Amino acid sequence: RSGGETCGGQLHIVNIQDPQNPTFAGCYNHPDFGGTHDAQCVLYHGADEDYAGSEICLNSNGSAFIVADVTDKENTKTISTAFYPNTNYTHQGWLSEDHNYFYMNDELDEMNDVVAHTRTLIWDMSDLDEPILVKEFYLDSSASDHNLYIKGNLMYQSNYQAGLRILDITDPENPVEVGHFDTAPNADDVKGFGGSWSNYPYFKSGIIAVSSQGEGLYLLRKREVDL
Repeated sequence: RSGGETCGGQLHIVNIQDPQNPTFAGCYNHPDFGGTHDAQCVLYHGADEDYAGSEICLNSNGSAFIVADVTDKENTKTISTAFYPNTNYTHQGWLSEDHNYFYMNDELDEMNDVVAHTRTLIWDMSDLDEPILVKEFYLDSSASDHNLYIKGNLMYQSNYQAGLRILDITDPENPVEVGHFDTAPNADDVKGFGGSWSNYPYFKSGIIAVSSQGEGLYLLRKREVDL
């Protein structure tokens, strides 16, 4: 948290090609911002042809959203930094599978009363040099958001006391809620900690693992409902 002795609290890169003998490979550190809370790193295949095949990291740095090229571990580079209204704590996010959109949560905006409902920030990533915030999407709950992940055309949000929310992002700038499981049914869906901290929707079986701080682990399966 305070930076340690290597990478200033930002990306500490480890080579695990020999899994039993990991070795330090390099750092990414933006000098103007503090520690990286969370990052998603991918071999980029989105619309920006300038970075096709590059190893790109999307970093949630508390007070900024930072895109970095870490292809050369000895010469990592900042591509862009981006900001959004009512920043409280840039916490975490995930790319759409086509790498053209990034969905981000700010963990403390609800808690600090700068937004009234659960907010998801939607970034157009078709130009990595200039991410564009195209929408602030709000749910009907005032619960605080935490970790979100994307599989196919669905986004799986762990929103603390509102539990798991599943959103269809077939129209990437206009998500639609298609599923909900309340992991803390005895708590109101209001801002604050407690309830679902994270989830994992990537099992081949379709099972979704959802953790809830006071309740334990839930194993769920999304049902298709003909409306």
